Amino acid sequence: MDDEQIVAAYLRTRDPELFGILVERHQARVFRLVAALLGPFADTDAQEVTQEVLLRAHDRLASFRGEARFTSWLYRLAYNRTLEHRRRARLRLPHVTADALAERETARGPFEEAAERERQLRVGRLLEGLPDVYRSVVYLHYWLDATVDEIAELLVVPAGTVKSYLSRARARLRTRAKQAGIEGVE
Repeated sequence: MDDEQIVAAYLRTRDPELFGILVERHQARVFRLVAALLGPFADTDAQEVTQEVLLRAHDRLASFRGEARFTSWLYRLAYNRTLEHRRRARLRLPHVTADALAERETARGPFEEAAERERQLRVGRLLEGLPDVYRSVVYLHYWLDATVDEIAELLVVPAGTVKSYLSRARARLRTRAKQAGIEGVE
């Protein structure tokens, strides 16, 4: 059965196994979208938001009218919920620094390590300054290695639009990096 048939059967019978099939099919992709929107070092939040999205999907399944594919409806729900979470999270301070999470062994000296960490933080701030949709495609493409077609499906936009978003995001990052004196941002 396809997703739409499963939704219709679930709404008729309320058989939890049917909804479980939908969860199994889409949980990993919803997580991937949420993680890309939240950015690096937010895996715990991404898991939490993914669960919230799946619960909301269950609660709102009757509102799915079948005008679009179920995946489009679900991914739009995930996208909107994640942006809502990001807006709320901006009001809180993180309890663990990005530096603490990014610790790794290296042969570089302390000066080089400090310079690289500073560069990463500055690039991270540049990414955070991008509009949500640009930041999302950058994280999906470069951080999660998603293809343009996968991103298009997750964001429910044409592949050409994703390419345009990536191009615009890179151009903005290059410009802002140059203004901030950060070298090597391509």
